[in-house]
Parts: sequence; structure tokens; C-alpha cells
Amino acid sequence: MPQKPQRPASGGDRTEAALNRMSKLFRRASRSEGASSEELEMRANRRLRKRAAGGGPGGGGGPSVSFATARPRDPLFYWRQNNMPFQFDDPAQMQKMRAYCRLVYASHPIVGSCVDIYSKYPLLGMKMSCKDERLTEFYTQHFLTKEGLNYNKFLVDVGREYWTVGEAWPLGTFNEALGVWDTEELLNPDDVEVQPSPFLRDPRFLIRLPTHMRELIRTRQPSWEYTKLIEAYPELTYYADDNALMPVSNILLQQLKFEADTFNVRGVPLLYRAMRSLMQEEMLNTAVDSIADRLYMPIILAKLGASASDLGTTAPWIPTQDDLADFEEAIDTALAGDFRIILSHFGVEMEAVLGKEDMPDMSGEFDRIEGRILQTFGLSKTMLAGASSGETYAADALNRDLVTQMLTNYQQMLDAHYRERALVVAEAQEHFDYEERGGKRYVKMEEIFEIDEDGTERIVEQPKLLIPDLQFRTMSLQDEAAQTEFFEALREAGVPISQRTRLHNVQIDLNEEIERSRDEAIELAVAEQETRKGIYIALRDQGLPIPQDLKDDFAPRALDESQDPGSMPTPPLRIPIMGLDPVGSQPTLAPTMQDLQSTPADGGVVEPGSVPEPVDADGGSRPPESDEMRGSMPKASALHSRAQRIRQLADEHRPKVTIAAMRAAHDDEEPEIPEAVQRRQPVGIYGGPRHIGMRRHIDKKTINKELQG
Repeated sequence: MPQKPQRPASGGDRTEAALNRMSKLFRRASRSEGASSEELEMRANRRLRKRAAGGGPGGGGGPSVSFATARPRDPLFYWRQNNMPFQFDDPAQMQKMRAYCRLVYASHPIVGSCVDIYSKYPLLGMKMSCKDERLTEFYTQHFLTKEGLNYNKFLVDVGREYWTVGEAWPLGTFNEALGVWDTEELLNPDDVEVQPSPFLRDPRFLIRLPTHMRELIRTRQPSWEYTKLIEAYPELTYYADDNALMPVSNILLQQLKFEADTFNVRGVPLLYRAMRSLMQEEMLNTAVDSIADRLYMPIILAKLGASASDLGTTAPWIPTQDDLADFEEAIDTALAGDFRIILSHFGVEMEAVLGKEDMPDMSGEFDRIEGRILQTFGLSKTMLAGASSGETYAADALNRDLVTQMLTNYQQMLDAHYRERALVVAEAQEHFDYEERGGKRYVKMEEIFEIDEDGTERIVEQPKLLIPDLQFRTMSLQDEAAQTEFFEALREAGVPISQRTRLHNVQIDLNEEIERSRDEAIELAVAEQETRKGIYIALRDQGLPIPQDLKDDFAPRALDESQDPGSMPTPPLRIPIMGLDPVGSQPTLAPTMQDLQSTPADGGVVEPGSVPEPVDADGGSRPPESDEMRGSMPKASALHSRAQRIRQLADEHRPKVTIAAMRAAHDDEEPEIPEAVQRRQPVGIYGGPRHIGMRRHIDKKTINKELQG
């Protein structure tokens, strides 16, 4: 059946139809998942521009018009289109960002070198200083040596995490029995969750158990390790799942973050500032690789055959499929062989395509990106390699100040972390601050504000802790030189500045140098007098004139009664002769017959050759061991002697939280979760040290007595 011809649509109908199609496309696109409104709008406009066309106001014969819209003016549109993470509160995006930053640090030469410099350079000259030398030695041994926490290496790892991924998570394990830190390790930021609290100043930290510990709890193999773990920390059985998060005390787990976002609880990597430059560098590297592939592996175009004019005949030569196959085989054989030659006729033409261009000079683009990456760390090429012709150091002054501020702030953050760790040890060991009055030490007190469980607010006085200061060298070399000159000028002006302060950034042990100088002075004086004595003896033996000063010092002379007895040499002591010297003028060297016949008052018998037991002034007898034996007897260290007392105070004033282990999975009954786990309170291995805050229960008089004793 013939169809009825349709009436051509007018301009108004076409416009209305186009608008309807546009709205349908927009509604269809709006149902897409994961797309923003700007992206959906652009998709609809692109489809409409391809399909819809409208006529002019005159009707059907007018030119067609394509509906197009401009690029959205959204500042975040570029980041979404290029799949670059920018939502710092999204854990998935932050995890992806940290993984990329670790890859860049491991593979990029400039970024890796800058991170290493920022991690190691601020730690130069790290040492401790305190008014009590015993505390300086104790904390240096505990924090800076390999037998202790080895902060010389551990803080380098902390800095690498901080400057690479934007935050570091050091977790310490405290030994309650000894009152010191056992170990300190870094946690993966991906295994830590931060929960802000409206009532606490610091947020709460939750972590996943280490992988090996989760596998041990699930598999229970080896059995002896599982038994020991459950006996010591039964609460860990509630957090063996991969997604289970366990609360950790803020005393054990510390967060060192790069605060690029004030309102974000997580740190933002410093490398995020150079992310666009790093992406552009990868695009340039891809372009260079593509051009290099075309240069070193070009496409060869071969033409086989000849026209009639080339042959000088009336018919051209067109190769058959067999001719093409034979020629292709000959080409493959020639390219695969060491000696390459192809014998053919003039009907072959070969040329390279996509490989004729030269490698473009992209050094300017790479230099621009390199400068932007260095600027991320506050560095510049002139600071590292010096200025060339036409360049000045005007901008480097600002870069130097920026680097100084960044590294100084980083040193202050490390010092705050050390103080948090050291104060825990100081309270466990009762290292209290003191002041000296009249040659005696008296403890310093401080006031704290606390709230009881019933809500009562009060101010409590407690002893103030004393820990050594962690000192670093000055970050700017120019500032260090100026500081040294300033100290020397003050010293010349009469300001009493000690040698220890003037040698702060110099790797010299002042006490050791003083002892060496004293020993050297003694050796030089003895050697000088021995030389003068040797000269005197040589002149005397050869009968030569002897200077008067040598005669006065070494020539023998007779004693005169008028001579000062103090200047006379001391005569040697005469050895007493037993039996000849009177008994009353010499000490008792051997018992007499009267001593042997006498009986002690306590009824005991005095053995021949024995010494009577001395009697104290108060009439009591001395203990059986002598003073020499007492001096050699082992004593409790003064720095560890009070760790047990502070633990006893913690047991008296702070009850322990015990949690039973979870029942086996085959039990029929549902395991009952303890209240401490329901409240998500840190307990067990991840609970805070129990002695924190117990120093307020120690009597001030007791501390003063111990300090003065």
C-alpha cells in the first residue's frame, strides 16, 4: 500500500522537536551513575549537536544550526575529567593518592632526593641537654642508641613518611615493669582511621591489627604462639576480622601530619602540589617514547611492480600473489640475518614512513616541570647549581627562608613527639624537676586542672617532670654563622656565655675535651721537668757549668735547722719491730698473753690471731660485712628504683580492665561482648600506660627527702 507523503515540518516544529529530543537525552543521561551534572549536560549537548539541526526563522530552506554549549566553568571539572583525586575526606581517594606518592618517591630522581634531604638534614647535630648529667646520659642511651629506640634511624623513617604521604603514625610499646619504651614502629596510614570527638581535644584513633596477627588468630597456628597471645591479650580476638578496627590510646599512637587542609583530620601529601606537573611530565615521557619508537623502529613501505612507461612497453608489470609472497620472504630473511642483501630488479621501491622526523628538543618543557617540582619543596636550580649568566639570587633569598621555616617547623614537631614519649618515661621513673637552695635540692610543683568522675572540678598540685631537651643544629648555614658571631661578640663584651653554649652546633664533647687537656698539661709538665733533670745530670757528669736554676732544683744540699720544716722532704716511716717496740706506742699487731687469757663480755672465745670486733659509739656492734664489702654490693639504679612504686600507686588508684577471650566459633551460644569492647575503649596492649597521672599521689616531703639524700 503506498504511503502518504508527509508534510514538511515548519521551522517552529523542528525547533520544538529538537528541544524535546534534547530534554529526553538529558533525562536519559541523568540516570547514569557516577557522573556530575556538568558532565551529563555536556554529553547531552554533544549528542544534540550531532543529531539535531534547526532551520532559520524563514522556514525549511534556511541553513542548519548546531546546538553547542561552552565548557563548564567549574574549577573542579579539570580534576574530575583527569581522574585526579582531590576529595581529602574520601578514604579511597586518599589511599590512591598515597600509593601514587610512594611510587613517585621510589621512581622519580628529583622527588626522591628532595624527600631524603628533608628527612635527614634536620636531624644533623641531634643531641640532648639537661642540668642533670645523669638524666642526659639515661635519655641519650634510651632514645638515641641502637640498644634503645634508635631515634637516629627511626626519625629518618618518620620523615620519609611525613614528606612523602603527608602523615606518619609512630606506635610505641611501653614496658610497665621497667618503666621504659620497648619499641616504636610506624603504621601504614591506610590501616588507621581517625574519629573526631566533640568532647575531646584530640581525635580518637582506630587501627587494624597487623596482617600476621590476624592470620595467627584465625588459623591458630603455630599453636604455642596463639596460646601465648590469647593469654596475654584476650581482647585481640574481637578484632581479627579484616574490617574490624581496634581503638588505640593516644599516648601510644601519635599522628604527625602535614596540615595542608585545616579542616581535615588527615594529612595531605606535600607532593600533591606537584601532581599536575608530574602528570604532565609523564605525558611528555610518553611522547618521547612514541617518537623514539618511530625513529628506531620505522614503518617501511615497499612497492613492487612497474608501469608501462617505466618498462618501455605497452603493458605494465603487475606482480602476482606469489611474487609478493616471495619478496616478503626475502625481506624477512634479510632483516633477520647478520649480512643483509636483497637482489631484485628495478620494479622495487622502498621508503620509510613515520620515521623521517627528528627528535624534537623538549629540554625547555622538562626544565619548566623540573623547576615546578623543586619549587614544591621550596628549592630552585640556582640554590642547587648556582646562578648562570643573566640570573640573580634575588628569588633564592625567599626560597631559603621558606626552606628554613619548613625544616624548623618539622624540627619542632619532632621535638614535641620526643617530649610526649619522654614525659611518659619520666613519670614512670619519677624524674622530677628541682631547684637548688643552700646546696640542697627541692622539688618543683605545678598545678593541673582535673574533673572527678562525679563532675567535681578542682585544681591539684603535682610534681613537675624533668626531661632533657632535644636539640638540633640551625637549619640555615647563614643563620648559624651569624649566631656564632653574635655569641662571640657578646662574650667579648663581657656577657657570661659558657663554652658549652658556644659549642652547641660543634661535634665536640666538652667534658671529654677538658679531661684530655688536663692529661696533656700534666704530661707536658712532667716531660719538661724530666728534660731539665736530664740536662742537669749530663752537665754534672761532664764537669760543665750548670745553670743556677738547675742547681736549685736538682743539686743535693744539707738540711739546716733554720730551714722551714714544710720545705723539708718527709722522712720515710720506720717499720715497727715486733717484741722490741713498746706495746703502748704502737697499734696491736699481735695478741699478747693477757689478750689470749681474757674472756669477752658476751661469753665468746677469742681465737688466737683474731682481731676484736669493733664497737660503735652507741654501744652496738657493727654488721658482719665491712665497708668495702658494702661498697661493692649491687644496688638498685637510682634511675629505675622508683618504677615499682609508681606501678603500685597505679594499682591502688586505677582499676585494671580485664577482658575474657572470645569463645570458639563452634560454640552454639552467641559470645557476649564485654562492655569495654562495646564502648571501644583502648585496653590491653593498645591501652595507655596505667601510671599516667599517678605522680600527684606522691608526697612532696618524700620527694624532697629523696632529692637531698
